[in-house]
Amino acid sequence: MQGTTNEISGCEVCGGTKLVPILDLGLHPMCDDLVAVGDSRVCKEYPIDILFCETCRTAHQRYQVPQQDLFPRTYHYRSRFTADVLNGMKSLVEAVEQRFGSLQGKLALDVGCNDGSLLGFFRDKGARTVGIEPTGAAADARKAGHPVYNEFLSEEVADRLVAEHGKPDFIVFTNVFAHIEDLGAVLRALERLVSPTTVIVIENHYLGAVLDGNQFDTFYHEHPRTYSYSSFVHIAKSLGLGLAEVEFPARYGGNIRVFLAPGEAGAPVSDAVRDVLAREEGYRDRFAQMAANVEIWRKNKRAEIEALVKQHGKLRAKAFPGRAAILVKLLGLSDDHILAVHEKPGSMKIGNYLPGTRIPIVSDDELWAQADKSKPLINMAWHISKEIRGYLTKAGYTGPIIDILSAEDFKA
Repeated sequence: MQGTTNEISGCEVCGGTKLVPILDLGLHPMCDDLVAVGDSRVCKEYPIDILFCETCRTAHQRYQVPQQDLFPRTYHYRSRFTADVLNGMKSLVEAVEQRFGSLQGKLALDVGCNDGSLLGFFRDKGARTVGIEPTGAAADARKAGHPVYNEFLSEEVADRLVAEHGKPDFIVFTNVFAHIEDLGAVLRALERLVSPTTVIVIENHYLGAVLDGNQFDTFYHEHPRTYSYSSFVHIAKSLGLGLAEVEFPARYGGNIRVFLAPGEAGAPVSDAVRDVLAREEGYRDRFAQMAANVEIWRKNKRAEIEALVKQHGKLRAKAFPGRAAILVKLLGLSDDHILAVHEKPGSMKIGNYLPGTRIPIVSDDELWAQADKSKPLINMAWHISKEIRGYLTKAGYTGPIIDILSAEDFKA
């Protein structure tokens, strides 16, 4: 069954009308549509058809799933379960402090604050904190002691927040800006939140890193847009701000982190930024190779997994990041191939099926209880492979760990 979507007709970043189709991955379930084990409900599927704007070099989902469907109150993801995410958050706060000085007494707003993990790092530096979070994760953030608006960011929410807390010194989006359905509405809300000294910090997947690493699984429905540096040049201009600095953290396979601040508009462009802009000019042509690489990966990885199943029987897998839903669907994996996927104890994903399958998500405790820990294991969180391998090794798992996507898969 296919779900309802909104089809875009123009670029939401620069307003351009010439969007080029560059990657069609077919129909997929939403990555957080987790059906309880034993429930016969079948997930709706939605197209993943990527368009590219050559003006601002932004990749868009042609068909966008309404935000209320993508981020319901029952949303399962929690930041605190992933060490790489927490390390990245700590690094971001340190970068803010290093560039802008002491955070003591400053007001930090985290938009899409999830369980409040990032706000905790700001609080550790003496900052006052407030969050906006539309899902049930808001309760976790409140429990951690942060005031949170359990809503989507809007102009009305922005006005209420300013009236109750004042204008933030820092507004932060970490792997959230790509999740925004109505970008124009969020930019209008930001205009109400910013003061003459407010700094906006945005960190997200970087389109260049997505292309470099064949990370086509980042184009899941929760990401209506994937940004380049050029994208943020246009966004900063629309807010009347300048790009004070850009960084490229390694987390999630390659992110972009931008600092938008007043007084930076019209600042000289550095040689490093010119190099970035020059590389981004070739992005459209690189998507053709990515489309070909998807088929090479699918053929190679499917053959590898089928050979392992034939030799060892059904396999176990580790971790279910949302992006893995695309890989599972493209490979046609089912409970004929995967016995179960293991998550850390306490994960809200446990007790459900992987979207679109009848593969159960169970606790790591069941993995540790296995007498034979030498069998091959599929790592679905391939983008944090080092973290997963270290975790499994420390727990005494001795079997080979096969990343569901790796550079070796793209060799024809």
